[in-house]
Amino acid sequence: MDEITGQPESDTMKSRPDQRFVRTEFASLTGTPPYIRTPIRSRSGLKRTAFFPTIGALATDFKLHNTYIKPDFFTDPVEEYWAMRRCAGLWDVTGEEIIEIAGQEAEALLDDLMPRDVRKMKKGHCYYSVLCYDSGGIVEDGILVRFDDQLFWWIGGPGSSEEWLFANAHGRNVTITSFNDRIHVASLQGPKSREFLQRVCDSDISNVPFYGMFRADVCGVPVTVTRTGYTAELGYDIYVEVERGAQFFADLWDEVSKRGAALCGSRALGIRRVEAAILNFGQDFDWQHSPVEIGLGWMISETKSPYRAQKALAATKANPPGRKLAGLRIEGEEVPLVGDRVLADGKEVGVVTSATDSPSLGHPLAIAWMDADACALGTQTSVDYEGRVQGATVAAMPFFDPERKLSKA
Repeated sequence: MDEITGQPESDTMKSRPDQRFVRTEFASLTGTPPYIRTPIRSRSGLKRTAFFPTIGALATDFKLHNTYIKPDFFTDPVEEYWAMRRCAGLWDVTGEEIIEIAGQEAEALLDDLMPRDVRKMKKGHCYYSVLCYDSGGIVEDGILVRFDDQLFWWIGGPGSSEEWLFANAHGRNVTITSFNDRIHVASLQGPKSREFLQRVCDSDISNVPFYGMFRADVCGVPVTVTRTGYTAELGYDIYVEVERGAQFFADLWDEVSKRGAALCGSRALGIRRVEAAILNFGQDFDWQHSPVEIGLGWMISETKSPYRAQKALAATKANPPGRKLAGLRIEGEEVPLVGDRVLADGKEVGVVTSATDSPSLGHPLAIAWMDADACALGTQTSVDYEGRVQGATVAAMPFFDPERKLSKA
């Protein structure tokens, strides 16, 4: 899947070209990438990850994610998808922002900025959550990791989390530190991921719960591991310091490749995340939307102490919005493009935000912003493919494995 357009581009998929976007090849990047290191915290530039020595020798198609060059695919997105689903896939997911929140008031700060009750978090566990502006709009979604009473990580994408956390830390006994250019992230996902990771880990991981975390040596390197991922499969995200990253990734790949795992790129990840209805900040939603609108109203605690966005979120929950995200099962074989109009009885009722062809379900899927009164399950709609109308039906999300049995295995 294209990280900019949200569209699959594999020759094995049915999709028309999107003329709004220009494809860029990074195959010739063998020397120093065109950026200058600076002590100033910046999200500009073009950088190679610590894992590039392994990835750059095998991939020819790259994309840019949060200043980092990332593999788009290695062989074929669908092949990589099935390798992950049947065995395991190894990804470079560097570019996810790792922000440390530390100090006596770390818990209080985080509890003030998100609707979930941080006080209920156990040590060694993670939350999927959102940070909210006072208006109830979403700063960003991400993973909150709790190490102990005074140490947390917030792991998100290229949103404004770092700025929002820092701005609200003033006057509190807390420090905010970004590890974006100091810690890079590998992700091992798939039904064999636990077995493969255990072979190179010096700790017993058999009892690590879903959304648990631990620190250990993997391939002889100290790392932090969370049982999370962007695939809704059994999997682990592994955080390693840049200085040790190249050898770590090479050794991990050497170990898992011998056992049938595949190196995977962004498009394979994108296919699986749409099947699982894992939303993409900046594509499916942004700061203009509240948790209620995007199906995350369950995050809004009814019992926690007062916090910044509480009144705004309570008002949104009490007065359901007129639009919300909905899933679409597409008839035929052609995959919609981001921005395609959704119609009901000839009237526009929505717009596609993400879409893919689902290898596991055998038909295209889409996520769309829809008028609330057109979102009832089973509602017959259609998608306007630049004048050609394709039938679609409103479907429940997640589209595949709705109970998340695979990731909780």
